Amino acid sequence: MNGRKNMELLAPAGDMNCALAAFDAGADAVYAGLKKFNARERSGNFSFEEYGSLIRYAHEKGKKVYTTFNTVLRESEIAEAADFLAELEYLHPDAVIVQDFGIVRMIREYFPRLTIHASTQMALHNSDDISIAASMGIKRVILERQTTLEELRSIAEKSPLELEVFVHGALCCCLSGSCLLSSWFGGASGNRGKCKQPCRRLFRNDRGKEGFFLSTGDLAAFSLIPEFRKMGISSLKIEGRLRKPDYVSNVTKAYRMLLDASEKEFPEVLKEAEKLFSRTASRFSSLGFYKKESAQKVIRAGEVGGIGQYCGKVTRVLPNALETVLAGRVHIGDFLRVQGNSGDTGEVFCVLSLKVNGRECIKALPGMKCVIGTKEKNIPHGGVIYRIGEAGSKMEARISKLPPFKPETLLDLHLDKEALTISFPFAPGRLWQEKLSLSPAEKHPFSAEKLAEAFTGMGELCFLPQPEKCQVNGEFFFPASMLKDLRRKFKEWCSQNLSEDFLKKSSLENKKRLLLDYENMRPYSCNGEKARLLKKEDKESFYPFFLPEGSIGEQEKRIRELIGKKGKRTFYIASPGGFLLKKRFSSEKLRLILSAPLPLANSFAAWEFMEMGADEGMIHTELGKEDMVLLAQKSPLKLLLYGEGHPVLFATRAKVEDTEYLLTGDTEKFLVRKEGVLTVLYAEKPMKIPGGEVPNTVFLADERLFSRKEDENKMVSHFNFFRSLS
Repeated sequence: MNGRKNMELLAPAGDMNCALAAFDAGADAVYAGLKKFNARERSGNFSFEEYGSLIRYAHEKGKKVYTTFNTVLRESEIAEAADFLAELEYLHPDAVIVQDFGIVRMIREYFPRLTIHASTQMALHNSDDISIAASMGIKRVILERQTTLEELRSIAEKSPLELEVFVHGALCCCLSGSCLLSSWFGGASGNRGKCKQPCRRLFRNDRGKEGFFLSTGDLAAFSLIPEFRKMGISSLKIEGRLRKPDYVSNVTKAYRMLLDASEKEFPEVLKEAEKLFSRTASRFSSLGFYKKESAQKVIRAGEVGGIGQYCGKVTRVLPNALETVLAGRVHIGDFLRVQGNSGDTGEVFCVLSLKVNGRECIKALPGMKCVIGTKEKNIPHGGVIYRIGEAGSKMEARISKLPPFKPETLLDLHLDKEALTISFPFAPGRLWQEKLSLSPAEKHPFSAEKLAEAFTGMGELCFLPQPEKCQVNGEFFFPASMLKDLRRKFKEWCSQNLSEDFLKKSSLENKKRLLLDYENMRPYSCNGEKARLLKKEDKESFYPFFLPEGSIGEQEKRIRELIGKKGKRTFYIASPGGFLLKKRFSSEKLRLILSAPLPLANSFAAWEFMEMGADEGMIHTELGKEDMVLLAQKSPLKLLLYGEGHPVLFATRAKVEDTEYLLTGDTEKFLVRKEGVLTVLYAEKPMKIPGGEVPNTVFLADERLFSRKEDENKMVSHFNFFRSLS
């Protein structure tokens, strides 16, 4: 599919300061989250009121705003999610970025005015996945960051949807949407926006070596812009909703320069852009997974994975302060991170005071011995100091003057010689009409364009009129005084008949319909079968959760052989493209069982997967008992409960040092194995939850990695079963 000639530049906005900085620097669009249901809950994020102001500001500037609604939804949150979606439909951002398949269904069926973009967390890796996304009503796919340039080129040629790719910022070592490692360590799920970044920690292997074996560098793919343009990529995305405005501004400005440069100008502009990139706080950078050479080196096990510009080490910890000899400039108002040798996130604070030789100062330069004031209590001696954000204006005055939100409301205008009629597509049957008696035009007939212009804007109303259809039947003379009078009468009618509550009415009715359908939802009954065992030989029945574009044909051939030679009819589907098996082998009457890491965490997701072709589905492994029970009470799909075994916690295409070994982090041990194109990490100790505690499910014991006998003397983990998933 060919995208726009001028690709969209999409920047992160963790708060309003960053959003304005992005637009000032040349971003065409920003992506931003609300206070809940977004995968960066540690960023500032937006209230509904702030978000409405941002949308209005952006649209007045001809820019766009995309909402990150990209977390897994628990069953207990369905009513709250419906509230958020109803409010979003009223605010009407340009798209909603979604991970959970249940949210896709809720939007498509109940809030159809919202446009859906598939988050990278949805784990769409190839053209089969994109084909499934198109059938779900999705308009754009944000591809996995571990897709290679060669694979991307092939996908782009076939894609019926817009494609968005990451070009800059942090890289997750794990495939998006499949990481359970943070959740395993304590329930803080990356799929819920609460990742504690355990991949950045120091590990040691059973060969006695220590290192940051799962910590990647950052992505900087600015040199690939000409390639992306040839492919027809629609949007280039900068990662960084946890970053500060200076980072957002510098990186966005650099990419704007490069996107605006002609092919001839590009090499010279690239030199200027690199100067801006050098001013931003980041880890070592590369082309990430786009090129084979960079993918081989994306992990540097000997480097602490901290973000920022290196500014020295803590030489002494003082009460409410730290002492250091600076290796980089520090200014009052800068944001610093002090990171210990373990690789943990570290303490972040704003520099409120600086002393050099006992004297207060505004800035300190490299080589100076200085004391930096901080209220943080856990500063480690010898900790590495990074500057992660520069001092700068927070734009409070400018933000305070942003206009309040008004919904952009579509109008249909129809003019003939007898009347002007204005109707509202969102409220069928509601219309305003004024009788007229118009004379034929002798020279310059009144046009549809002039009519639309007359009824655009009109800021005195509680909404912003946006003529969508405008029809003039005939050629009329339309006096300016008459048009002015019609505008006045229309405003008066609107002020009496169209309140904010009325404009919200459609979305509130949609929410009410959703909740009523949910209340009437009846679960599938699992009477009969109570337990099931997965054996080592069942491995071949699992459709891969990551299937590179070039391997689709080979995988189809493998499935065909399993059907023909071994009589297999049941397959476990771990990626969306697997649902095409029923279509490709329609005469074989296959049974498809939804498997991890596709998240079946709520009944709307179960409903969606069932209509996609699933006959059964595994409950999302990282849920707690309460949400599992609630899901089993509503799911229209037969549910399997993964109760014993070793779930995949982490999978990557990055080159990891050894192919099979034990990795120790803190007190946990993990088995690292090479499986096809991936390196996969399992916990050494098995997951085991008590059977019978989630009624109306089939208990699943998994012996594909270790037999139950091999596991019987090991310590076990209940994962999140007895703790609520946050």
